[in-house]
Amino acid sequence: MDAGIRDAHYQSAHDAAQNVCSGVFDKIPVDLHDVVHEAVMAGYAAAMSDLEEGKLDDRVRERAEIIE
Repeated sequence: MDAGIRDAHYQSAHDAAQNVCSGVFDKIPVDLHDVVHEAVMAGYAAAMSDLEEGKLDDRVRERAEIIE
């Protein structure tokens, strides 16, 4: 398991990274695949933590109002 990614976020971060990376892996050197995958996972997991902690509540509300 990747360091710094909580168990609760690991699978969703991994799945998101697979989706994002599937579109770029054929455009970047093979040696960078793991680095890019881990970076996407870390970013996704950080965003999930921010959502859980309420750090993005105002932004979510603003966007929800725009959509409505």
